[in-house]
Amino acid sequence: MQKDVKNIIVIDDEKYVCNIIMEALSEFDNFRVHKFTDPQRAIKYITDHGVDLVLTDLVMGNHSGVQVLETTLQNHPDSIVILMTGYPTVKTAISVLKKGGYDYLIKPFKLEDLKSTIKRGLDHQRIKQENVELRSQLELMKISEAFTHGVGLHELLNQIVNSAVRALSAKAASLILLDRKAGRYGLRCISYTGCDARIDEFLRGNGPHGALTRSKNESYIFNEEIIGDEFPFRRSMVIFPLVSKGANIGYFNLVCQNRFNYITPGQQHLVSLLASTAASAVESNFMDRNLRKSYLLTIKALANAVEARDIYTAGHTVRVYRVAKVIARKLGWSNEKMIELRYGSILHDIGKIGVPDAILNKPGRLTEDERAMMQKHPEMGARILRGIPFLEPIIPYVIAHHERYDGNGYPHGLSGEDIPVEGRLLAVVDTFDAIMSDRPYRPGADAKKAIDELIKFKGRQFDPVIVDAFLEAYEEGLIDCLTVYGNGKENTSDITARQTVPVQS
Repeated sequence: MQKDVKNIIVIDDEKYVCNIIMEALSEFDNFRVHKFTDPQRAIKYITDHGVDLVLTDLVMGNHSGVQVLETTLQNHPDSIVILMTGYPTVKTAISVLKKGGYDYLIKPFKLEDLKSTIKRGLDHQRIKQENVELRSQLELMKISEAFTHGVGLHELLNQIVNSAVRALSAKAASLILLDRKAGRYGLRCISYTGCDARIDEFLRGNGPHGALTRSKNESYIFNEEIIGDEFPFRRSMVIFPLVSKGANIGYFNLVCQNRFNYITPGQQHLVSLLASTAASAVESNFMDRNLRKSYLLTIKALANAVEARDIYTAGHTVRVYRVAKVIARKLGWSNEKMIELRYGSILHDIGKIGVPDAILNKPGRLTEDERAMMQKHPEMGARILRGIPFLEPIIPYVIAHHERYDGNGYPHGLSGEDIPVEGRLLAVVDTFDAIMSDRPYRPGADAKKAIDELIKFKGRQFDPVIVDAFLEAYEEGLIDCLTVYGNGKENTSDITARQTVPVQS
């Protein structure tokens, strides 16, 4: 896999300082480091090139690192700026941080401290970029909401195209759809500002890079550098096919232009989700406007985006729903509650989209800091869903499935029946699935082990009523582990006898 190369700028009017830092950072093969002893030349470079992190001295003759800081953030809002100085004062430090500086190193500093600060800064940058992606996901959720409120297909597709342009600051976007009766493709909707003839040709599927001249089920990205009237810029032409049931039904086309960067993987991911949403909308309209089925497909696309990043929990949300619905029926839930359960099960871990891959897929126990980050996912998920009326009823599944009956869970430390019943139900089923499933640090256990854990922590971690309903359903054969988990390790020994184990307080 190609590494994400970071463009790092080192600025100090003392050459030996630049050389020491250059040597210290040479061990990182994904760092492209440029050094400058002339602040003016550095500012010119920052203005003309993309940068990820700037490490600059604060005082350099008649020049100030604050000028570098302001120029960097003006041209690259996501960049990290770290200041160095041998003459620190509290007032100066506060001023730098208020202006957007990430951190402050006092000379002389240890090289290990320097490396650690740079690493933290780049991690902070990545999280900021992921938060931008999360906000972009809201555009997708708004589209789903519009669909469920009966918005017509044409209006919905225009909303998808406009959302792409708005969320990605794109130059233009279009949708080309298959006319199934005529057997040919045609432009359905388009959004652009000030496009030239070449871009217009691309948006209509024509020209050397047009969708209609390429393979029908193949995504495509063409990057090129353009010499503009004022300055050069980079252009990305992107095509994502709209696929339904293995057949091509159209294309989503996007044109992005930026002075320094081509389209990023995160932006590509959003375009693919928008293309999937458009495909779902078109197919749903074709299949007699089955709205409920269509927005469920959209919800699954979001859940799959999480599971695609967490390689050890593939299929988790589907298994949770299959088991949870059996327990909910035992508890006498209404049909309306059962529908909410379906969506809640699918989306209960949606907040993990904001957890870094390195934590999600770490092959071992998490550190305290990593665990703290992971434990933010219920609140992240709730924030994503708030303000979307048709999804608000499932927020209790998202926010409360890691609460404990004894009050020692997270994020709010609720206890007993103060925990929403939706969270109490998922806490039981989520734990059962976690024990039965493989994890990076251990293989999945059998059903006996999972049930023993539920009994052991009944009344402490889990609602006793829900555990009893689970055990009753399992004893009646309503939970088929062979079908759900694909293994024959069910153990149907006397569960009733094992329930007599006293619950520890």
